[in-house]
Amino acid sequence: MKKHNNGLKMKILFLLPLGLALALPVCAEVQYGTRPVNTVQDVPSLDFSKTDFIRSVQDALKSGGPSAALALYDSLPDAFASDPDLLVIKASLMISASRLGDAKSVCDGIVAVDPSNEDALELLLYIARRQNDVRNENKYIKQLLSADQYNVSANMALGQSSFASKNYKQARLYYQKALVREEKNEDALFGLGQADYYLGAKDSKMDNECETVFKKLLDVNPQNSLAYSYLGKLAAAGSKYKVASDYVQKAIELEPDNYNYHMDYGMFESYLGHYDNAASAWTKAISLQPDYFLAYAYRGGLYDEQGQEELAINDYKQLLRCNPDYYYAYESIGVLEIHRQNWTAARQAFMKCYEMDKTSNVSYPLMVTYCYYMEGDKVNAKAFSDKVLRKMDRSSIEYAMLRVWHDESGEMPLPQKIAAITDSKKKGKMWFYLGLFYDMFGGGEFASENYAKLLALNSPMIFEYRMAEWRVGQIKLNSEDKSLSRVSN
Repeated sequence: MKKHNNGLKMKILFLLPLGLALALPVCAEVQYGTRPVNTVQDVPSLDFSKTDFIRSVQDALKSGGPSAALALYDSLPDAFASDPDLLVIKASLMISASRLGDAKSVCDGIVAVDPSNEDALELLLYIARRQNDVRNENKYIKQLLSADQYNVSANMALGQSSFASKNYKQARLYYQKALVREEKNEDALFGLGQADYYLGAKDSKMDNECETVFKKLLDVNPQNSLAYSYLGKLAAAGSKYKVASDYVQKAIELEPDNYNYHMDYGMFESYLGHYDNAASAWTKAISLQPDYFLAYAYRGGLYDEQGQEELAINDYKQLLRCNPDYYYAYESIGVLEIHRQNWTAARQAFMKCYEMDKTSNVSYPLMVTYCYYMEGDKVNAKAFSDKVLRKMDRSSIEYAMLRVWHDESGEMPLPQKIAAITDSKKKGKMWFYLGLFYDMFGGGEFASENYAKLLALNSPMIFEYRMAEWRVGQIKLNSEDKSLSRVSN
């Protein structure tokens, strides 16, 4: 901030979420003769020291909080009642005490006398942002920039607004302006580095800028955990997972209860193949925020990949406890329960998927129907599929597939129709469900042939691909068992 006082050196620090705290370095005794005295009544008492008063405010703030510090203003001599330096301090204490309206009144009074008082204008800007008062926010920014185009508070506010609207280039320019006045301002350095990070998604040249900024931030404050965190993200973006892991571990050392740091550490360790470390990291994240779904999704996915199906299912259920609308977890549960041949549990999971998405994914009604058949419940398999068929486009391949399942026959036109599909994902799904049809109603050789067609498309992102791998493996194993049985006989 620029100084608009009689030589007193002061700094007001914004410390959220506790509000505003005062950090006023004690300096030499204030000289009283630097501000004009208009009347005899304005002559200050010789037993009052402005610096001593500020010391008392600091002590009261530390021991009793903002209210105790504000109480000292009741005994302030009349000659100092309008002192702008002390009024700015008073306003900042009011903000700390959540008395935003009172603080605004005090600052308005200062600006009425001195429209260029940047300390008061910066507090008014802060209050406007806290109150989502966009009109006044813009007014105070304009006033501050008219006095100094590099004003830190105004440029920071504009940078944050630009960043929030994803205008990272503009945000970057504002943060750079803020750094002209305060080259070691941590918030401005962080904002600049963060803007560079997101710009790097489209322009890899910005990654070097990003790294430089965050390393400078660490030079200013080696305890800044966010700088280590973003350096880790940056390294991971370049597939340097060991470097990324080392950086985020430093962030965790500084801030061990940060959920996001443990999430990132688990991700980087999983890429390195350190699966136990990854699981431990996500377990720690869960302990920090047991009612947030994301760590369950990551750890459940890891357990799923490692074949720890019971643990995976438990995590997916916990995920759904936290976020019932995340229906992909039901899909994962359904797939795993099918692998375990728990047909009823699988059907219930896929029914949830279908209830949440009745139009865009034919996989769900097909899987529900399949599970009914595998439960030995043809009545409900046909009743459910008939209900779905009535709402489908009769000319679609999806209708034709479910119709064949419902009727348990009439598959002959399907191979030609599937071969004509141009969308590889859709084609793969249909090959799978034709294979599953043969699996259910006889024709293991044809089943394997259609599963192989899906696998040849190399589309592991659809769950049917995984199920096709399982079925091909199981069919092969069953065939080998039969061969061994014939030999032994």
